[in-house]
Amino acid sequence: MIQDDKRGFIYRVDAQDRVVFANAEWFDFARENSAVSLKPEVVIGVSLWDFICSSETRHLFEILLKQVRATGKSVTLPYRCDSPDCRRFMELRIARLEGLGVEFHSRILRQEQRARVRLMTNEVERTDAMLIMCGWCKKVALPDDRWVEVEEAVKVLQLFDAPRLPRISHGICRECLDAFEMPLAETA
Repeated sequence: MIQDDKRGFIYRVDAQDRVVFANAEWFDFARENSAVSLKPEVVIGVSLWDFICSSETRHLFEILLKQVRATGKSVTLPYRCDSPDCRRFMELRIARLEGLGVEFHSRILRQEQRARVRLMTNEVERTDAMLIMCGWCKKVALPDDRWVEVEEAVKVLQLFDAPRLPRISHGICRECLDAFEMPLAETA
């Protein structure tokens, strides 16, 4: 059984999009999820864009930051932050601060335990092959242009017993992109 987690995970960027603050809960959450390298000395003062690899995700965040800064209106978006044995349904609130800084405040809405998904662990050997996972809903893109839950992708792609698994890169599925059009339109 997963207990409720009421923590708030907060980080802030300045007008030049450099990370200027992250709360202790943010660093704790990173460590709990195998991102042990994300320590204050590695994060604070660094450009937000150094942490976003996907061009689609970067573009979405650029639009969000531009609109939040221009209008002063906050935007709240749903997303998932899953671990190998847990689905986490979360919410991200993006709000303007003084001096055109921006605060990102995430919280867990609910969690669901699941059987451990080896594809999502950091401890496995990887091939050069690449799977695309939606950075927002955690669905995986299949070769036939469908986006499915990671468990189904493992079955369809026959990855159960693979000694080495493909690497995971992040993008955004059409469904999530469409869902974000409304909050973006509301801040315009």
